[in-house]
Amino acid sequence: MSTVKERGRLGDVLMREFAAYASALTEAGYDWAAVWPSAAWPEESRLRWLHALFLLARECAAVSGHRFGDEEITQFHREYLANAAMFPAGPPSLTDG
Repeated sequence: MSTVKERGRLGDVLMREFAAYASALTEAGYDWAAVWPSAAWPEESRLRWLHALFLLARECAAVSGHRFGDEEITQFHREYLANAAMFPAGPPSLTDG
């Protein structure tokens, strides 16, 4: 069985891959929140490749006990976007002087 730390890392990988996929959807002119759960892309498409990476990360996270529904993933990414807008240079640090 995986440890809490390993499950956390797999969750981080899952959200990183989703962020890359959602960003590419936005760059391509799609509404990522509406399109991502059901989109089918042509074989040679970069979006298909990114979607496949996300699905692989999702499966790995699920095997370790991290199962997230589509709504949860959508909400996590909305929160990520809100934080990125508030802190464009990255998250603040108490050690930054």
